[in-house]
Amino acid sequence: MERMSSLAYHFGIKLRFYLSSKQKKIIKLNYDAQRFVYNSYVGRNRTNYHARRFLAVKQINAMPFAFPILNDYEAKLAETVVANDELLAKPKNIRDAYSFLRVKEIDSLALANAIQNYRKAWNNYRKIGHGIPTFHKKRSDWSYQTNCQ
Repeated sequence: MERMSSLAYHFGIKLRFYLSSKQKKIIKLNYDAQRFVYNSYVGRNRTNYHARRFLAVKQINAMPFAFPILNDYEAKLAETVVANDELLAKPKNIRDAYSFLRVKEIDSLALANAIQNYRKAWNNYRKIGHGIPTFHKKRSDWSYQTNCQ
């Protein structure tokens, strides 16, 4: 298969779609769900990072080969790390945790793409040096990415 740059001519078609109100509602619902999943991954990984760092510093400051006794705050931090790791381990887990993501109109492939985009952002940060993934803002132009079936 030839690349577009090797072809003599490039053609493109610019289209404008006029959506019905039902279609607008479905696109907004999918856009919001995709943004929520991406932002929840960002938020959970941030809390995991800070909690693990706090607990590691506490472990380093303790006597060698002795586990320090955790107070209530530190125990809650450890529990959130475990809960976040379980939720982030599989894409299906986040859909099970939040009932509003199980609505029939929400595209499961769009949610999987949000998770894939998040992981791709982390890989770009580690390999290329782009910025750490940040929260997606709510915008006026709604779009979401899905796969062709």
